[in-house]
Amino acid sequence: MNKIMPMVCLALLAACTTPADVSQPLTADGDKNAKFDIKDTVNGFTIDVSYSRYQFVPEAEALLISCRSISTTRAYEEAKRRGKEIQPINEQNLRVSTGRNILNGRTSCRAFVEAVWKEG
Repeated sequence: MNKIMPMVCLALLAACTTPADVSQPLTADGDKNAKFDIKDTVNGFTIDVSYSRYQFVPEAEALLISCRSISTTRAYEEAKRRGKEIQPINEQNLRVSTGRNILNGRTSCRAFVEAVWKEG
C-alpha cells in the first residue's frame, strides 16, 4: 500500500493540464497547439488550420468542435487585422478531418475555410 499511493498521486498529477490563454488573439500564438496557413484569394482569403493535442481518452468530437471554432475565429481575427469585414462563415463550408496517433496519444485535426469579403 505504501508503494501504491505515491504512484496514484503521480498519475493524477501527470494527468493535470492548464487551459490555453484565450485572452490573446490567435495571431499572437494564443494556442501553441494550432498552426495556421493563410493565403489570399481573389475575393478574400483561405485559412488552413492544423491542430493537435494530447488526449489520454480519445475525444474526436471535442477536437472537431475546437478545430471548427479555431478556424472561424482565426478568419474573423484576420479580417479585423486587415480592416475589412467578411461574410458570415457557414459551418457547412468548413472542411474538417481528424486523425489519431496511438503511439504518442495525440489527436489531430485539419480544418479549411474560405473567407469572402463583404461587398459594400
